[in-house]
Amino acid sequence: MRRPALAVVTLVALAALTAPWLAPYGQAEGVLRDRLLPPGSAGHLLGTDGQGRDLLSRLIWGARPSLLGGVLPVGFALLAGTVLGIAAGLGPRLLENLIMRLLDVLYAFPAVLLAIAIASALGAGPAGTVVSLSIVLTPAVARVVLTEVAAIRSADFMEAARASGARGHVIALRQVVPNVLPAALTYCTALVGLAVVYAAGMSFLGLGVAPPAAEWGSMLNELRQYAFSAPWVAAVPAVVVLVVSAAFTALGHTGGERSVR
Repeated sequence: MRRPALAVVTLVALAALTAPWLAPYGQAEGVLRDRLLPPGSAGHLLGTDGQGRDLLSRLIWGARPSLLGGVLPVGFALLAGTVLGIAAGLGPRLLENLIMRLLDVLYAFPAVLLAIAIASALGAGPAGTVVSLSIVLTPAVARVVLTEVAAIRSADFMEAARASGARGHVIALRQVVPNVLPAALTYCTALVGLAVVYAAGMSFLGLGVAPPAAEWGSMLNELRQYAFSAPWVAAVPAVVVLVVSAAFTALGHTGGERSVR
């Protein structure tokens, strides 16, 4: 399962990086007389949308903002969650309780609704999506890191580091981070799949990338009106989101199994 998932992620990442050269047409380039062409039409492998724009080209152009909408929040959540988890795990009991109770407050709200509320307060746009998803995903990463810290804080090498007189930040950087980072990275790889879905959902609701710029969630919102008259048009971006999300999730789970072994 690892190889197909890695192949999907690699292909999508390459498509995002090479979109200006790989896409057959511009992301907003369309001809109205060619609207709603079915897949396999001449010059349009996946057909066209309601404005005659090539669906394959828009999917390729949309890979960049869609992936960034998933990867960037997870990256920020990894950074913030690692800092909070290590601080809670190595600090005094009072600090651990304070950090975890604050994270529990975020956990009390459904993730999607909390992300929508934060993005609405910040204003529609990619920046609001990244910030809101980063906040929503941080508690989960922090819990994973705290669990890993709790498993090693009484280990012999930790006691040796303390006995040597090393300061807390030195112990955290040299002893703790190398031991907790693999588990956190594995978890975050799977978390990217969820973040891609969340980011697409935010754009679907008009809180992310705005049309006519191509993004998988906003494409799905634009194309839903053709769900009955031309179902393939609406199905294409939905299938892409599903496949990419599943690939990241499978990649993370496979990495987790390998680390356990």
